[in-house]
Parts: sequence; structure tokens; C-alpha cells
Amino acid sequence: MVNRKIVRVKRSSKYSDRIIIHLDDKNVFRIPEDVFVSNPLHVGETVSLEKIAAYGKKMRLQEARDSAFKLLGFRMRSIAEMKKRLTEKDYDPEEIEKTIQYLTDRKYLNDKEFGKAFVKEKVKNKKIGPRALKSEIYPHHLSPELIDSLIDDIYDEFDQNHLIETHLIKRKIEKHKSLNHKEKNRLTSFLQRKGFGWETIIDVYHDWGLI
Repeated sequence: MVNRKIVRVKRSSKYSDRIIIHLDDKNVFRIPEDVFVSNPLHVGETVSLEKIAAYGKKMRLQEARDSAFKLLGFRMRSIAEMKKRLTEKDYDPEEIEKTIQYLTDRKYLNDKEFGKAFVKEKVKNKKIGPRALKSEIYPHHLSPELIDSLIDDIYDEFDQNHLIETHLIKRKIEKHKSLNHKEKNRLTSFLQRKGFGWETIIDVYHDWGLI
């Protein structure tokens, strides 16, 4: 078994939760602080290459967690999105799965809570209908059952007719003023692009006396 002698132990100046171990062959390796505290290394001790490799795996796992927390610092993420982003950062499948498990166990990742926040932000700010909302949330790879539940719940909170009326007001459409064929087609196409269904659109048209 090949061993290396430890010649220096110091805390990283860039990452305060990492310990840097210098070896007699001029190489260095890093250890997460919590691992070092539970199993400290000292100058003059020897460490095997196998043990160095094991420390390296633990360090990679810590780095994967750090990357995940950095991503979560910007906004909430779905589990699928987090896996994709960690894969792009070249973490291996085992590191990613352990990181995802760590985050879900501690409620840092939760698809239902992510979905609730996501759909509310989209409907509140963009005033979109169910079809557009489904297209927006689809890339986050939530389960079909969860997506359907989220969409049902959000439109209990935000009435679709009222959302359409908000668009009509913004476009300066007046109540009880019939639209000609071209105007109605243009308005209907706009509302359909916003994700509203034909029946809901017609219902609002009747309420507003537009047809």
C-alpha cells in the first residue's frame, strides 16, 4: 500500500468549510470541514492513496451540494431541473442522486412546492390560461398528475374569466361595443395564444356584449 506523508494542514482561504492537506510529494487534496472534524489529520501522519481517493469522493459530494445550494439561491428548482444542471456541471450520477436525496430529505427540493410557486408566478404576472401554463411548466418534468392538480388549483384562485377581462381592459376593449369580424378574430387569436380555451373566451364575450 502506497502512503503519503502530510506536511501541512490549513483551512482554505476561499472556502472556509474546506481543509487543504499538503503532501510530501507536492500534491494536495481537500476535505470537507465536517469530515475533517470527525476524523482529523495531522502533520507528520501518513495517508494511503485509497484513503485520499475516499476523501476526494466526499469532497466531490460536498461540491455538488454547494453547487445545488448556489442554484437554489437564485430561485426554486424542480428535481428534474436540478439533476440537469448538476449533470451539466459534470457531476456523476451517484453524486447527483446523493445530492438530490440530501436536498429532498431536508425539504430544499420539493416538486409540489416548486410547482405551486411556479404556476402562481406565471398566472399572476403573465395572466395566462391553462394551455399556455401547461406549456410553461412542462419543461420542468413534473409528474402529469401533479401538473393537472396544480393547474386545477391555480384557476380556483385566479378566475379565468377575470384574467381574460384584464387583457380586454389592457387592450382598451369597451363593454357592449360589438367587434367586427376582423377585430374579433384578432382578439380571439391573441387570447388563444395566451392559453385560454374557446368556450371561456366566448363566455366573456357574451358577458361583455361583444357578440
